[in-house]
Amino acid sequence: MRPFEEKKPGLVAELHAQFAESAKLEQAIQSNLRGLGYGG
Repeated sequence: MRPFEEKKPGLVAELHAQFAESAKLEQAIQSNLRGLGYGG
């Protein structure tokens, strides 16, 4: 098993990728809600 210090950079990169995906999904949801007449 690899030590955490070796795994950390990959885990951080994966976390950042998931944050980016989350932001894209949030934008899509907001866009869909506006299309349905909700939101600003």
